[in-house]
Amino acid sequence: MPLRPEDHLTLKVDSDGEEFTVHLDEDLRKYLAFLESSRMIKDREEAVLAALRIYKKLNMHEWLQYVYRLGDQRILIVSHRMLNDIFTSVSEAQLYEIARMSALKRRLIDPFDPELDLSEPSNWGVILNELENLGWAKFSSNGGEMIVEFLGVPIAFLKGYLETLFQAEFSVAPALDDGVYVLTLKGERREVWR
Repeated sequence: MPLRPEDHLTLKVDSDGEEFTVHLDEDLRKYLAFLESSRMIKDREEAVLAALRIYKKLNMHEWLQYVYRLGDQRILIVSHRMLNDIFTSVSEAQLYEIARMSALKRRLIDPFDPELDLSEPSNWGVILNELENLGWAKFSSNGGEMIVEFLGVPIAFLKGYLETLFQAEFSVAPALDDGVYVLTLKGERREVWR
């Protein structure tokens, strides 16, 4: 069957005018049409750019069969239900301690940019952006408060992780909307191995 123009997506790669054409199967054409009609994307170009950014961020060019990587870390894709089963079998105090130990290891074994002072609130966006990209939650700042929505881990776990990474202490209060939390900075907190 000959290919129709709508079966292709032509991409202009650079200012020199290099172009190439990508054949879209019926499923992808329908999906792009759905994204456009539901206004989840402005246009097909936005979808392609988002897909390439995710491809790059997750180092998919380095993926081996059965092994997915994010940077130099292996990642596992686990259903939220399964993760919730694990989290609900552990007390809040244990969740906090597990998150604290995980954050300490992250700082020591897999450090962020050594020039990045995570005790400085103006640098927290680097971590919060990474956690957003990994599906932990949506974060937004409002003055001295951090608003957390769509939380994928228990709040005790998130609090332990962030307090340890940021060397800070937060008070946590639920917002008026169900499932939304407000973390307010109470002060500094230096972490040590226990």
